Amino acid sequence: MAVPMNPHIWQVQSTIQTLEDARRYIDGFTRPAGFNNHAWSTTKRLALLVWRCHFEGRAYNRTLNFLHPTFYDMIRTPEGVSLIREQSVRRLN
Repeated sequence: MAVPMNPHIWQVQSTIQTLEDARRYIDGFTRPAGFNNHAWSTTKRLALLVWRCHFEGRAYNRTLNFLHPTFYDMIRTPEGVSLIREQSVRRLN
């Protein structure tokens, strides 16, 4: 099932303009307690894939359910706008 991107994201100018900007943004998040390096690396890679889909203007074709809350922050712009339609994703919190 594809997760649709948030069409409202294009209405707000973001400080993140390139995939490299997105990578630096994602790398700025601290690994949560209890997350091993592999789980954290995978979480960051998924977030970067969502950003890539955003820049390419296409839906994200993987499941995003029940990931760590920090992940959902990674796929929001620094201005607070979600890249995906949040109502299409189930969260634990």
